[in-house]
Amino acid sequence: MLPSPAAAGEGLRVGAVRRIPVALARPVPFGPMLDLRAIPLARYRASAWLAATGAAGDGLYSVVRYVIRLVRLLVLLTIWRGTLDGDSPADHAELSRVLTYTLIAGAFAMQLDAMTDIGDAIRDGRIATWFVAPVRVFGLAVANTIGRWFPSLLGYTLPVLLLAPLAGVDPRPASLGSGLAFIPSLGLAIAIGFALDLLLVSLMARTGWSLWDMRRLRVAFGTVLSGAIVPLAYMPWGLADWLPWFPLASMASAPLRIWTGDGDPVHLVAGQVAWATVGWVAALAAWGTQRERLVGYGG
Repeated sequence: MLPSPAAAGEGLRVGAVRRIPVALARPVPFGPMLDLRAIPLARYRASAWLAATGAAGDGLYSVVRYVIRLVRLLVLLTIWRGTLDGDSPADHAELSRVLTYTLIAGAFAMQLDAMTDIGDAIRDGRIATWFVAPVRVFGLAVANTIGRWFPSLLGYTLPVLLLAPLAGVDPRPASLGSGLAFIPSLGLAIAIGFALDLLLVSLMARTGWSLWDMRRLRVAFGTVLSGAIVPLAYMPWGLADWLPWFPLASMASAPLRIWTGDGDPVHLVAGQVAWATVGWVAALAAWGTQRERLVGYGG
């Protein structure tokens, strides 16, 4: 027989051993994804550790990727030196700022365009096994992504920052306050990137887009309009006046401007908080209605 409800205010009695308070049985907005009591952090840490060790074991493949990223970064630095070369102190100061901007953008490229592998999981069918894992589906994708970042941070980002003076670039932030403000700004940029990733995956299931359509859309608009390659101040056709108000600018331009001292950190971080909130509300709403379709879509 099913257990009968206990007295009012006491919750539900399971057998004769444990009481489950009624408050724990109440639904929370957007379902259990936002219920912090249901998040097994140890499982996410284990997933991140497995992803980190797997990425660290790539060996020569990782070295090749780091070399390609380094060559790309050096080419961009060379282009800026040839474009902004001038004789006045103001020209030298602007060149130094742009070089630092480009260096930090290259060093933290993966974090400034945060993207999980949930699209690949849908394409090859792994998403079906993720739904029976003892963790949230997108939480698992985020944990795997963060885990894969650690070898890159140690093997590429840290050496680039340490060896930047050899290339004539000052990697230091504009001030101590700028460096401290960069930390929460980078975290918000990552949060916005993950929200965009979840939203695009949900739209992919809804519209029937392929994985490549989704990635082309994100790269076409995100990489250029976010300020990750070209600072928004150098965008043509007056784009510099209105692009900073859009969410893509909060993914890359905002933290990079904070690092280089170009803009008010309070204003930039406030904009990131607003866009992160809007992005996650929209992404969770879309995910809640589309996630069941992903099993059939990927299989």
